[in-house]
Amino acid sequence: MSNLQHEKSLRSEIERYQYKPGEDSATSDIRNALLVVATLIVAVTFQAGVNPPGGVWQEDAPPPSSYDAGKAILGYKGVSFAFFLLSNTAAFSTSATIIGILVRGFPFYYLVRLALLLMVCTYVASISAVLPPDGVVSPINLCIALLLPFILLIVRHLWRRINELCALCWSCICCCCNKK
Repeated sequence: MSNLQHEKSLRSEIERYQYKPGEDSATSDIRNALLVVATLIVAVTFQAGVNPPGGVWQEDAPPPSSYDAGKAILGYKGVSFAFFLLSNTAAFSTSATIIGILVRGFPFYYLVRLALLLMVCTYVASISAVLPPDGVVSPINLCIALLLPFILLIVRHLWRRINELCALCWSCICCCCNKK
């Protein structure tokens, strides 16, 4: 398969469910179902990030302890909070990306995408506010979780390119061996 065919297949996967005036109802129904599910996931993960399980400390700890008011209680517990936060952030950003892709072509879709971007900024600000100062979640890990859908799309694209190159090299080797 040529580079152009791979590009078309990736683009066609995305474009198949994007809004097009006058499209058939089956595609429209699938897109609408995907939008509902993605919106539900975005809402749940946003709320879970802003209001983490276990809540936040209501007041600063007395001198021998070391926790601050407004910081996530589980943030001081270790790896379980890091796993929760990174998984929640990846689910949030993946669902927001799906919404951003599916609304392309909608009336005012640039405004919808702007609203999504601003919601992601609000999520990051909220998460930053509840993270303990010396917590187990580093800003780098949080950025990777936020960028996960884009990283996966890039890796998928590169993997297809590598497979094409290997197939081309293999066909050249076979062709050269057959000529001798």
